[in-house]
Order: sequence, then C-alpha cells, then structure tokens
Amino acid sequence: MAGNRGDELVVAGMRPQSFLRASNPYDPVHRGTTLILFIDSLILLFLTYAVTNILASSVVQITTGVSAGLLTMNWLAYRRKSKFAYWIAPFIIAIAALFFFFEAARLLYLGNYLFAFLLIWACFGSVRRVLTHFHSGYRHAYHNTTEVIPDLPLESGEMYAACPTCLAVLAIRPAMLHSSDRCPHCQNQLVSSELSSKYEQE
Repeated sequence: MAGNRGDELVVAGMRPQSFLRASNPYDPVHRGTTLILFIDSLILLFLTYAVTNILASSVVQITTGVSAGLLTMNWLAYRRKSKFAYWIAPFIIAIAALFFFFEAARLLYLGNYLFAFLLIWACFGSVRRVLTHFHSGYRHAYHNTTEVIPDLPLESGEMYAACPTCLAVLAIRPAMLHSSDRCPHCQNQLVSSELSSKYEQE
C-alpha cells in the first residue's frame, strides 16, 4: 500500500473538509451551540424587557442594560470556552426552549399551525443543544481535558465506531446495521437511508 494513510482518516459521519478546518471534531458543535446561545440570549433579553415593561422606565432601562451586559459577557465567555460559562449557556438555552414550547402551545390553540411547528422544531433543537452539555466527549473538548475511554470488551464481529451525530463511541456489527438503528445517546440514525439501501441492493 503506497504511502501512509493515517492522515486520511476522519471521524465517522463528518465531511473531511469540516474536519480539516476544526482542531477537534467537537469544534463545529461548539460553534453551532455558540450561535444558538447568541440567538437565545437575545430572546431572553426580550423576555426580560417584556416582563419589566410594567415598571418605571428608569427601572426598565437599568434592568435591560444589566441583562444585556451579563448575557453578552456570558456569550463571549462561552465562545472562548471559559469554564464558568459551561453550565450557564445550557440554562439560557433551556429558558428559550420553555418559551418556544409555551408559545407553540398558544399558537396551536389559536390555530396558527405553521408558526407553531417552527417553534416546536426550535424547542427540540434547543433541548438537543442542552443535552449536548451532558455528553462526556463534548465536556472534555470544551474544557480541553483528556477523555479516558474505557476498554470495552468486543464480541465476535463487533468493532468500535463513532455516532455520526454526537460522536459517541459505540460497539457495532457493521454487517447488521440498518437505517432503523439509532444511537442510544442522541437517538439519531447511525446509517443513512440512502447508504443502507445501497448496500441492501448489493
């Protein structure tokens, strides 16, 4: 075999271009969560303004200004992967998810199904971003620490593979994978329907 192919390996499920642009496979996840945090921070700021709007204008201005400063500081800290911002970020995203849920329920009651569907989709997306922070791989990547992966015993025909969505390490049987198989951590497909049908035809 010509040359060393070790530098051609990529994490399962990731585009090689995305992998080469990132220092580790969790960087794209962090960038996406940072964007979601920015949007949800704006939503939380709007909610703060709406709740305090019944008070005196001076109180509203002070409250909104302080909230904007704290949310901006937290977003910048999370973007730099500061340790103290790690759990504050999912808390803010969770508040936004609750807002999406209740607003979607209100719109469903009023019969506005299109916007209700969009808010439900945003709610599930936010919940997934919150759950990402409980994933040990993402936590170690954020804090720049080394994750110790236990030496899991493999049965005959099994091999280690990474989930293409959350990158959890799994023991799989490649010949038995089907499009209906899902990751036990993130519940996403381990094999795309297109890839599964291709090998079933072969």
